[in-house]
Amino acid sequence: MKLQSFFLPASAVLVTFLFFTASCTKNMEAPSEKVPLEDKKSAVQALALQMVWQDEFNGSGLDMSKWSYENGDLGVNNEQQFYQTANVAVTGGNLVITARKQSVGGKPYTSGRINTNGKFSKRYGRIEANIKLPAVQGLWPAFWMLGTNIGTPGVGWPRCGEIDIMEHVNTGSSVLGTIHWWNTSYSYYGGNTTTSPTNFHVYAIEWDPAGIRWYVDGVQFHSANIQNNINGTEEFHNNFFILLNLAVGGNLPGQVINDNALPATMLVDYVRVYDIVNTPGGAPIGSVISLRGSNNQYASGENGTQAMRCNRPTVQAWEQFTVVDAGGGKVALRSMSKYVSSENGTQPITCSRTTIGDWEKFDWVSNSDGTFSLRGNNGSYISSENGTQAMTCNRAAIGGWEKFTY
Repeated sequence: MKLQSFFLPASAVLVTFLFFTASCTKNMEAPSEKVPLEDKKSAVQALALQMVWQDEFNGSGLDMSKWSYENGDLGVNNEQQFYQTANVAVTGGNLVITARKQSVGGKPYTSGRINTNGKFSKRYGRIEANIKLPAVQGLWPAFWMLGTNIGTPGVGWPRCGEIDIMEHVNTGSSVLGTIHWWNTSYSYYGGNTTTSPTNFHVYAIEWDPAGIRWYVDGVQFHSANIQNNINGTEEFHNNFFILLNLAVGGNLPGQVINDNALPATMLVDYVRVYDIVNTPGGAPIGSVISLRGSNNQYASGENGTQAMRCNRPTVQAWEQFTVVDAGGGKVALRSMSKYVSSENGTQPITCSRTTIGDWEKFDWVSNSDGTFSLRGNNGSYISSENGTQAMTCNRAAIGGWEKFTY
């Protein structure tokens, strides 16, 4: 949901840098009734989620301690609606935003838009909502976020950054996930997937220092790399607030609007925000293990005298590690009375530390294929480097070299 008066379709080529391949498309049909996320297969089941904010919309009106209305003609994206409070309701356990054929303030349509600016914002975590969308020609519902510094002089949009968790236009089955930012010029990067928009679905992002990942009903369909501010993405390491709206017309859906289908509604069952607490998961705390890479060789601590390598065909003392609970859902690996250090990803990893600091703490990530990966405090994963060079902790995503067995 862009703020400016121009818009490039999310399916177009990235204006500046394309740093991920095209997203895949999945067909995820679901029944129209509300289905709890807990009852669906989800990539987040391996993570511990700690709720920090929510609105279940169980009252009789909008909770003004959490939300504010954005009313009027906002003059963006060539949209045709006048936003007003009357088009936002809370009833039947849902937030209901209604688009109507109604002339107000010089605009031929009315609708609703709300946000949490000044009342709640978040940096990193899982942000999700269970939403049922209208599939009407000319409508543009969105669940999205903006950087809280948007009103700071010299910032504005797109320098504040924008995360579109879900956008849908017209009558199609595709939903979009996109980021917008400034990198010497306006830049954006988007993906899409296919679903049944007129049924309830859980639309979510999981966001951490390494990247942003988009999900529908727990199935990931898109990701964006923001690690170390790659391609000018420093905006996405700041706090963002949440928005929900239902636009009518505009540069993305076009100006052909099906008046006969109005009024039409966007229903939101809930919005929930979590901290992602990476627990040891399946880590064998207290056990002595050996790390075997995808090259079928073992990682060696090298007795702490040089960088670690994953090139040992057999296990001896230097290839044995005790899995230690490092607190806060992290683990540490100890060999020969010394701890493995990520070296913050700036140089090859070592097993030379006598105490556990941040660089010696790792998330134990259980993969669906029975392997596991180790993520350092820098948000990157340890790589075996296929045994051809010293191991590193600088990978933004999990590939074969970042998977281990024990």
